[in-house]
Amino acid sequence: MPYTYVEFPKWTRNGKQERIVHSREELEALGEGWSDEKHNPPKVYIDSETFQHYPKWVGDKLVHSAEEEAALAPAEPEPELTDERAMLIQIADEKGVKIDKRWSAEKIRAALEVA
Repeated sequence: MPYTYVEFPKWTRNGKQERIVHSREELEALGEGWSDEKHNPPKVYIDSETFQHYPKWVGDKLVHSAEEEAALAPAEPEPELTDERAMLIQIADEKGVKIDKRWSAEKIRAALEVA
């Protein structure tokens, strides 16, 4: 639903006095000196047709295309490594070796060898 500006009710001031008015007639009945701020619609600074998505910063790198941005994305772990890590976590649990489940497979394997 698009935004539609509605002027009233609005807040008005006269020095230290403040009131909410619900119509133009109510505001005019207050007399001189009461604020009557006019609505200024927001300015749109980005034209969606001419907006350029690149270059932009991704982390600490400046990329110039979607391909460069995709190349920076972390690669998903290979399934066999994930399975190996899960197996090592299970072995550590069975042996009672205290590990952090955020550790890499290599670090878990080293902890199991020491135990």
